[in-house]
Amino acid sequence: LPRSEPTPEGSPPRAPLHPNPLFSPSPPGFLISKCCFPIFKAKGGKAKRVRTIFTSEQLARLEQEFARQQYMVGTERCLLASSLHLTEEQVKVWFQNRRIKWRKQSLEQQQAKLAKMGLATPQR
Repeated sequence: LPRSEPTPEGSPPRAPLHPNPLFSPSPPGFLISKCCFPIFKAKGGKAKRVRTIFTSEQLARLEQEFARQQYMVGTERCLLASSLHLTEEQVKVWFQNRRIKWRKQSLEQQQAKLAKMGLATPQR
């Protein structure tokens, strides 16, 4: 489970430690943003968020919750994020992306059914 490195009082938090030694300690230039996403300061000074890599356990639980309900908000999202050692923002974005994937899959299934019946509609 990720944990944060201890930091002296008043210094910015460092990137979380990762159970895999290849991911810890963080390379120079990495910081934690206020919403706990690792960010990397590029040469141009723009901060870029590093893509979150979910564990198989986290993905299984997120998929389980998505099957139960497609929208996760408020206290439920907070509790889910906490139980998975993720931020609420990470859970929110995962659900947004999963809904997009679900809509795309649903549209493809509908088009496949129509095509079987000879009623295919042109794709957008």
